[in-house]
Amino acid sequence: MRPQNTIVSVLALLPQALASWPSFYSELESPYRNDEPDVQVSTLFQFPNNGSWVDNLALRRDGSLLLTRLDVPEVWSVDTDTGNATLVHSFPNATSCFGISEIDDDVFAVVVGNFSTTTYQPTAGSFSVQKIDLRSDTSGEEQRVFEQSVVVSQIAALPEAEALNGMATFTKESRLVLIADSPNGVVWKVNIETGDHSVALNDTTLRPAEGQALPLGVNGLKVVDGYVYYSSTTRMEFCRVKVNEDATPAGDYQVIASGFLPDNLDVTEDGTAYIATDPQNSIVRVTPYGQIALVAGGQLSTLMPGPTSCRLAADGKTLYVGTSGGQVAPVMGTFMEPGKVVKITLA
Repeated sequence: MRPQNTIVSVLALLPQALASWPSFYSELESPYRNDEPDVQVSTLFQFPNNGSWVDNLALRRDGSLLLTRLDVPEVWSVDTDTGNATLVHSFPNATSCFGISEIDDDVFAVVVGNFSTTTYQPTAGSFSVQKIDLRSDTSGEEQRVFEQSVVVSQIAALPEAEALNGMATFTKESRLVLIADSPNGVVWKVNIETGDHSVALNDTTLRPAEGQALPLGVNGLKVVDGYVYYSSTTRMEFCRVKVNEDATPAGDYQVIASGFLPDNLDVTEDGTAYIATDPQNSIVRVTPYGQIALVAGGQLSTLMPGPTSCRLAADGKTLYVGTSGGQVAPVMGTFMEPGKVVKITLA
């Protein structure tokens, strides 16, 4: 075939190629899409008084929800079927509870310390990791009574920490938990058997941004498939780092997404993240490729003021959200409400 005929043949096929290009491009781009999902949002449980502040969430094997409170040193249980809530334990000699994570079947580690929800100032040296053992809980389904069944003990005191915050179990086999020290901008690892602790992660992305009135760096943590995922609040970044079996870095610290105010988070097995944005009054979803989509709420929305944390249920379709009621930044400058637990059903 002569060259001129080849060119004519290619040009003849061009309209057909162009016609099929949009669908092909759409399929090619589909892993990167992150459309805003259809959701249903309802309040599962709400405390009665303004000032109540839900900080973190954990799910039990029976499907009930454990929450920690920042305004008082308490852990509560919420029945996700009925919305009934019960006090599990109140810690003496402390003002606040922070991160919570399951370390054995129905055994949870809890971060406890002193923090003012008025001045937002922690008491350095006051932080510890406590253990709540719920394995002997035999309370009835209708109304849980925990006082007789909860066994509480100290795992470790961390006087070197300035303000412990979010926590994640590294692996149950390693007997390690990882805990964010937000003002210091490091992540501690704590052996839950011995109480031994040391800094595991230390990087610029973990540290508070310069010039911030509230020095809040690394905040929420989640361990998935050999990576530690974390939020860095005042840097407005969501990041991850590959780690070794002892939780030390095995790769570069990577910024996945930025430009919003991340608090606590949950991450699925494929690396999709759901992140609370406390003063921005929303939950966002971030793909492994860094695309951000709004799940629910919004800057001017009173649907869930001050979302602090989120936890995805085993069905992958139900997202539980804890809120501060908008205490950090009241909606439109004035609206606040008691802290609550919101249920988001994903279509």
